[in-house]
Amino acid sequence: MYKVLIWIALVALGILAVKTQFLTSSTFGPFKEGCMQAEGTTEARCDCLAKYVHKHFSDNEVKLIMGGKISDPDFRFKVDEVVRTGSNACAAE
Repeated sequence: MYKVLIWIALVALGILAVKTQFLTSSTFGPFKEGCMQAEGTTEARCDCLAKYVHKHFSDNEVKLIMGGKISDPDFRFKVDEVVRTGSNACAAE
């Protein structure tokens, strides 16, 4: 029985290590800070918008968005749509 518990603990530790090392976003904090610079925003609203945007785009895409380096018109339209929808959803909360 104790071997099963040890295996469960090892698997849980492995999952925790992978999650903290590879699944954390390096752009979440900077995106939220940039949002907070806008007039009339709250921390809760920026947190909500950052989560919404990161749910729809990868870290690399968020870096492009924050850097203003979007050249594809279709991707720009998608970004505008996601930000607009996310802003409306977060304002309703």
